[in-house]
Amino acid sequence: MWSVGAIVVIITANGRDALVAVGPVLVLVCLLHNVFGFMLGYWGGRLSRLPEKDCRTIAIEVGLQNAGLASGLAMAMGKVGTLGLPAAIFGPVMNINGSALANYWKGK
Repeated sequence: MWSVGAIVVIITANGRDALVAVGPVLVLVCLLHNVFGFMLGYWGGRLSRLPEKDCRTIAIEVGLQNAGLASGLAMAMGKVGTLGLPAAIFGPVMNINGSALANYWKGK
């Protein structure tokens, strides 16, 4: 967790100006991307007539994409201040939403 936090801080510090310009829109787009990933995964499984447990698993897998890989690619290309921002925002968004969804389903 400390490593993820440090990476997010570094990326957002490098892309401060870009984040100020597009921050709210970027957060909204990341949130929508995450929610649509959960929905597409779940309903894709339902359309395939998979058991409920499998549909939920697929939803979590599709919704939790690899933001760390995107950050690493942005860093390797030297564009962490611009290309790294979506990954830095999406990482915490997907972790919070994924945990909330898993806890919701755990209770059902």
